[in-house]
Amino acid sequence: MVVGTTTAPAGAAAGSQQAQSPGSAASQCAALGANGGDTFETLKGAPTFITSASLTTTGTGKQAVTQCTVNGYVAPSDTFIVQLPVTVWNGMLEANGSHGLGGAYYLNECAPFLGKGYATVANSLGHVDPGLNGGFAYNNPQADVDFAYRATHVTTVAAKAIIHKYYGAAPRESYFSGCSEGGRQGLVEAERYPTDFNGIIAGSAFPYWSTIIGYDSIYTDAVNRDAAGRTILTTDKLPVLHKAALNSCGAVDGTITDPENCDFDPAVAQCPATNPNGADCLSAAQVAVARKFYGPVRDSHGRAITSYGSNEPGSELAWTSRINDTGGTSLEAGIGIQFDRYMAFPHDPGPTFQENDFNFDTDPARFNAMASLYNASPDLRAFRRHGGKLIMWSGWADQASPPAATVKFYHSVVADDGGATAAQGSVRLFMVPGEYHCSGGAGPQLVSASFADLLNAWVTTGRAPQTVTAVQTNSAGQVTATRAIHPYPLAPDPQVSKG
Repeated sequence: MVVGTTTAPAGAAAGSQQAQSPGSAASQCAALGANGGDTFETLKGAPTFITSASLTTTGTGKQAVTQCTVNGYVAPSDTFIVQLPVTVWNGMLEANGSHGLGGAYYLNECAPFLGKGYATVANSLGHVDPGLNGGFAYNNPQADVDFAYRATHVTTVAAKAIIHKYYGAAPRESYFSGCSEGGRQGLVEAERYPTDFNGIIAGSAFPYWSTIIGYDSIYTDAVNRDAAGRTILTTDKLPVLHKAALNSCGAVDGTITDPENCDFDPAVAQCPATNPNGADCLSAAQVAVARKFYGPVRDSHGRAITSYGSNEPGSELAWTSRINDTGGTSLEAGIGIQFDRYMAFPHDPGPTFQENDFNFDTDPARFNAMASLYNASPDLRAFRRHGGKLIMWSGWADQASPPAATVKFYHSVVADDGGATAAQGSVRLFMVPGEYHCSGGAGPQLVSASFADLLNAWVTTGRAPQTVTAVQTNSAGQVTATRAIHPYPLAPDPQVSKG
């Protein structure tokens, strides 16, 4: 389909292109799936097949967008959904990341980009399962590879070919955007396939995936049980601990601006000897557990086996995903045990492997054989030479992916890139006070789509992002507060309340 230049909608890039009439668009869309959908089966390294292609509509009213929605897969099993705007295409591609252990398409995260005129692609990391299950990879090395890096790369290759076929032009710029597992995908893409994308947004990215998912996630369960298996630090005590952290770290408007440099000791919330188990304070045992939540993972001899703490002061209210009051497996640990059973070890232990089977003295070393599949590398020099731009971001109150791990990885990227001055030309990190994992928390917040226009400007004009505006809204969607976030290590501006 050959398209002509037209005026772009608000938020779309200059040089946007207008497609043909809806009737023509429908026939052109359907043509993508003709001949058994095998038009793209000769793509080098990415034999692609289309299973369906039809016009669909996203949103309502003025926000409605009509697109050619293409379902397909790259053999053997990397399924994808490509969305091609019918009315206006801005000449660009946005590839969207996944969450958890994959298995689903997060088209809601594509929607902001689609509304700006981007063509989008989402993939499910080689399998379809909306649950947090790892069984898809049980004794299946191909599934490990698809999840780790292949699916994102080959579905991007497929999307670019489909775009060229539909519009008669290749994407002018290609971007990746994701948070959580999606953030990890972005970092891995930058290192393994440095020419796939001009720019990448990687939020709450789990750079050390094997470590964070494989045993950081279950460590907080392990240290939070007494000899009888009962939970020690229970969720009803989290508000008490949170209040103490805010007070100790000089919180303003309910958020701690710089938790990295706050030396918070939970002992300030410990109950007095006269009432050691009070409702509005922590017992000595609960204080000991809280200290371990903030600290690194340790082995049975007390030696640190991670070089960063699991949680920062200010994140306490989100620890409900790390604590199961009944003594069972928490949400975070549930994902971890699925990874451990089916993906982490060279030989999968399978469904009989339980949380308390993990040996913190010996098992971390056994992860090394597979870690290079999943973990991101800080050596992004090839991505920089290609002109790639990387925006990393995280909430300081992230309860799932340790903010300190994100900061550590950023420092490693900077070191590999020749120091801060050189690195600033290709990578920026933004840290948001009070925000949980990808969303939620106290105060103004960001999502990966918040960086879309900033990244495009950086790639196309060389204008590096100096600030991004975090936003807080009420239940009616009205903006109640904003906050300017500057690149790390610069401090954010104070929160500004509206109305």
